[in-house]
Amino acid sequence: MESTALHDLKSLLEFESTNTYSQAPSLYFIYNLDKDKVKEVMSLENVRCILNASENVSDLVNGSKFVFYNKKSNQFLNLEETDLGFEEYLITSSGNKEVLQDTIQKIKVTSSIIFTELNKDGTLDKLPELLKEFDPKYWKKILDFTGSYFDIEIPDLSHLSLPDRKEKPSKNLIDYSDEYAILVSTNKAIGKEFIQLLHDYRSKKVNSSHLVLEQLFNPLELYNYLRNHHWKEGIPESFIKEWSEMSFSQYKLTEADSIDFESILSKLDIHIQIPKKIKDDVKDISKSKPTDNFSVQETKIPSIKDFPQFKIWIGDMLGKIEDQLELKKK
Repeated sequence: MESTALHDLKSLLEFESTNTYSQAPSLYFIYNLDKDKVKEVMSLENVRCILNASENVSDLVNGSKFVFYNKKSNQFLNLEETDLGFEEYLITSSGNKEVLQDTIQKIKVTSSIIFTELNKDGTLDKLPELLKEFDPKYWKKILDFTGSYFDIEIPDLSHLSLPDRKEKPSKNLIDYSDEYAILVSTNKAIGKEFIQLLHDYRSKKVNSSHLVLEQLFNPLELYNYLRNHHWKEGIPESFIKEWSEMSFSQYKLTEADSIDFESILSKLDIHIQIPKKIKDDVKDISKSKPTDNFSVQETKIPSIKDFPQFKIWIGDMLGKIEDQLELKKK
């Protein structure tokens, strides 16, 4: 936000803080603030901001719950944390925004359990069990987050015996990164469906205790794991046929999509016939005339509580509306 372009910055931020139900509330970068506006923003509760001032506000910086940033020096003025390795890892390993949000939500849920355990008996003897799915080198980060989020003191954990979760050197493992790139990058809609189905397969058929954090949430790492351990002979035919049905997104393949799908299989030397009904559906769509009776009730609307799926549904509906508009133009 450019502060000088907003008439009533404080009211806008107050409205945001009391009317958002998102699992990922907005983080604002507000710049060109004069000192009076800085004080206004700092008086607010439940607002997440990074502030840039056009005046000297050194007397307000220290001890503030808000982060101050100097654009000229390209530095944060009161952010003591310099080790952002965990944060960088989460971003780079997630692959997309949706997976990143799911990972952060998982950490938040774990933190809530830790908080509950502390309230119940005042100790964290069960911590190794609670954090077993995370690499121990990131445990302190998660505990620091828990303490900050719930505004509590985390007890001394030096007495706990932490497990060695380092992955043993693997022999004869193949890197399937190039293969994965073909699967997810050739066609956006088809690639998104593949990633969703991949995680669904993992949740139903893979023991999560055998996976490290990267394999749980990074689709490339998960794919490499499956190809080296479960799919040594190739992607199962049943998986590919389920993929071609696009059941997660309910996306209707166009003729171009169908060609892309066959191209993906051909490049990977996969000789599996796509179910004929997919091609028939494509043919029917390409020949259909525009209609004024387009309905958003074509698919079951996901609950807004399952926001990632709801977001995908909204995107698909907008895509279908655009397709109808293009047909009418013709």
